Amino acid sequence: MIEGEYYPSGCGIFGILRKRNASKIKGKDVVRAIERVRFRGSDRGAGFAVFNFKSQNYYLLKIFYRGSEDEVRELLEKEGINVIDVIKEAEINDICSCSVIALADLNLIKMKMRTLNFRLWKDKIGRIYSAGSSLQVYKGVGYPLDIARIYNIDEIEGDMWLAHTRQPTNSPGYYPYWSHPFSSFNVAVVHNGDISSFGANMEFLKSKGIESFVGTDSEVIAFLFEELVNEGFSLEETIEILINPSRRIRPLDPFVEHMLRNARLDGPFSVIIGYDSGDDLYLIGIADRNKFRPMIMGEDENYYYIASEENEIRELSPNARVWTLKPGEYFLASLNKGVIRYGRPLEEIDMFSPPPIFRPKEYDIDAHNIDYRELNYYILKEIEKGKRLVRVANVLGHRYIGINLPSKNIRGVRIELYGVAGNCLANLNDGNEFYVYGNVGDDCCDTMHEGKVVILGDARDVLAQTFQSGKIFVKGNAGNRVGIQMRQYKDRKPYLIIGGRVDNYLGEYMAGGIIVVFGRGSKSEPVGYFIGTGMIGGKILIRGKVSPNKIGLQPPKIEILNLLRALVIDNIISPEEYEQLKDKEYIELVKSLEGRGREYLRKLIEDKLGIPTYEYRELNEEEFKELEPVIKEFSADVGEDFNEFLKEKFTVVFPPKFLKI
Repeated sequence: MIEGEYYPSGCGIFGILRKRNASKIKGKDVVRAIERVRFRGSDRGAGFAVFNFKSQNYYLLKIFYRGSEDEVRELLEKEGINVIDVIKEAEINDICSCSVIALADLNLIKMKMRTLNFRLWKDKIGRIYSAGSSLQVYKGVGYPLDIARIYNIDEIEGDMWLAHTRQPTNSPGYYPYWSHPFSSFNVAVVHNGDISSFGANMEFLKSKGIESFVGTDSEVIAFLFEELVNEGFSLEETIEILINPSRRIRPLDPFVEHMLRNARLDGPFSVIIGYDSGDDLYLIGIADRNKFRPMIMGEDENYYYIASEENEIRELSPNARVWTLKPGEYFLASLNKGVIRYGRPLEEIDMFSPPPIFRPKEYDIDAHNIDYRELNYYILKEIEKGKRLVRVANVLGHRYIGINLPSKNIRGVRIELYGVAGNCLANLNDGNEFYVYGNVGDDCCDTMHEGKVVILGDARDVLAQTFQSGKIFVKGNAGNRVGIQMRQYKDRKPYLIIGGRVDNYLGEYMAGGIIVVFGRGSKSEPVGYFIGTGMIGGKILIRGKVSPNKIGLQPPKIEILNLLRALVIDNIISPEEYEQLKDKEYIELVKSLEGRGREYLRKLIEDKLGIPTYEYRELNEEEFKELEPVIKEFSADVGEDFNEFLKEKFTVVFPPKFLKI
């Protein structure tokens, strides 16, 4: 990033926990990882949290204060806190960042912290921003590297680390109070996104006696987590409450859902939580129910990782196993117990692609230690020399690759990328070919007009958004919201072929083209929920039989039962028919009802939701003839034979039959 330039993106987050017999994690490695996504943040805030698991009879407090160390000591001792030492760690915008070693009862510190923070924040003269026996937080105004230099992070080691680079949204960034991580008594939180339930969450916390907030949602998450655990909920119950999972997929206990409705999170978020329970250290990653923000998990022989982008993990561990969280899921690992929950079934994790090859034997450009703008410049220069094949080694998170080619009217070039391509690869592609020997980040092939993209590994979320023409081939898996708003015009038709599995919202608002999901190697249905939601054109073909409740955005079960009871009361169906229909999924119910009952269903529900039609069958002659050459090309490009799969049965999803465009 060139100093002074501003490229808004999304916050970058990173978490790492050592395994029991592994060495402690060096701060300089954490800095390297979070700096990999420097472009996701800005110079308006960054920070680190480090946990060192040990028993001690004192607490470490961190405070921002407009005053000296002596004034900090006097302030705390007036509240009855026995201060052993006060150390000035840094001065940020005329605000002292002080570390305090204090002897006191835990309940006393909690009570005094709440009253002190209320007074300090009311006058905007300070804030106790961290307290714990094993936790220390270092944060301020600047990029991660700036904060690392201020606090000498390179020299610190720990059992677990969290890191954050900030893109301010709902609070200012010119003072360190609003920088992440946020913490509350051995709980630390970093997050990316926006908590739309912020107001309700604050009201819940106020009812518990917490009155002072700096106005940032990560702080609220930390307070909520600590409060729920203290109320006696288990760690996993606490996480489930915070995630607020989809009722359709994983409903909460009705009593908990009602009584703790204001403690649940809503909105687009990915969150990393570090927690010292007193007898173990836990690393937690959670994604919202729609997974609007990215989250990549990783594991090697020594460490567990959570990151916004794969390149953060690969920077430290090129051969780590990586996978993504499912929407509304969580990852949970501890120092002593290892992985408690992976965030998706192990059989699905086994389907994720192996580590990529970063360096081929021959290449034209080495992308190591150059940014994406330089890489695009060098690719353009190779093309201007007359090359029609450009091979790039050591790609690691470089985003927007190829974005400059359409404006130069360059077509017919093949670009080979070895490593991990970053977000927004081949956006607006118009007639060029991209071959990726590895994985690809989010938003690949957005608004692609023509050409081909071949991914020999996995693709992440929002692949092929508004894809208009050409071919996109993925040998491995793809993520959430794949193929949304795909479209076609006359003979310009897009083909999206996926060899592995996908998550939720496949083909959302699809208006044209063909999506094929083969699910090779999958032992279960290779798709998530809400397939074809809002679909008005095109066709989705999924190998094997898919549960009807995964298709479209169907109404909750309680609404279906209420409607059927109303039909009985109005003598539209008999009580016997009610008994036959009540256990059916909505999409099956549509097929079973006829006459006035069907019309009621259509007017009250179907016309509003636009639930797609589906069939489970072999491909017809026309479909087979159209797809056979495409799949032959796909098989040749990815190096495996998928041709025989066309002879099997598919779940074929297409727009509602009554839909008129």
